[in-house]
Amino acid sequence: MPTTAVILIIASTFLHASWNLLVKARRAGDMLLRITLVIVIPGIGPVLFAEFFGTPFPLRVWLYAMGAGVSLAVYNLGLTRGYQNGHFTVVYPVARALPILIVAGSDIFRGHAPAAWAWPGMGLVLAGCIVTPLESLRRFRLSTYLNRTMVWIIVTALGTVGYTIIDHAAAWFIPPGPLSAARYGVLEFAFSALFFWLTLLALNREAVQNWDNSWQSWKQPLFGGLAMFGAYWLVLWAYQISVQASYVVALRQFSIVLGVVVGSFLFKEPARGLRISASLAIVGGIALIISGG
Repeated sequence: MPTTAVILIIASTFLHASWNLLVKARRAGDMLLRITLVIVIPGIGPVLFAEFFGTPFPLRVWLYAMGAGVSLAVYNLGLTRGYQNGHFTVVYPVARALPILIVAGSDIFRGHAPAAWAWPGMGLVLAGCIVTPLESLRRFRLSTYLNRTMVWIIVTALGTVGYTIIDHAAAWFIPPGPLSAARYGVLEFAFSALFFWLTLLALNREAVQNWDNSWQSWKQPLFGGLAMFGAYWLVLWAYQISVQASYVVALRQFSIVLGVVVGSFLFKEPARGLRISASLAIVGGIALIISGG
């Protein structure tokens, strides 16, 4: 894997963990919509100018961006509700890890059994996901998992699977380079903002219509938007210069440990040692899955 791609992905993990911590701290239902608009409003003009007066993307790239935008809106809804109902040190690592198990399970179902190393890796990821919601290994209860938080974690994971698959496919049909990656990213976020806004409108029309538009209410979303787009842009760029997409996926999981460690101290959530250990098991398991291909 090229050194440049490694640097891009590691940098993206810090940005990814940063905006997730911000969304959890703010706990506002419209926070992710504001963050998305911070990306779209200044970016959509240059993107459309490039489409009409420069080299336009093929129609299929627009369709990819739309599909990924819908998936991203699903992800945003699941993440928002997950953070509102549960601990950051539970929602963040499990929502990041479940897509790996979903993709691996899909491969098995389609008759593409993973190599030997991948099986213990899936076991580690599964064990980490099971342990993470617990506050003590002695307090294992079924109700810990059958709750609203877990439902939204699953929604988040499904959204992640959707936009990850679509983005990787789209990366091969856009011109190489950071500017093209940025153009595609803005298009995807524009579709995501539209679908996420419609969803929030349907769920709570009054909350969306009665926005506080003061500068104070936009300061945090401004930082969050820069961090979100920066993380996403770096990943798209890395996809273009690395043929091993699985390696990109594996390196991105460093954000799990980073987020759990910082989040456990920042939000003073329980079971710090247990959840950090579980996050390390998840990352180790993901590494085995990727190496076992």
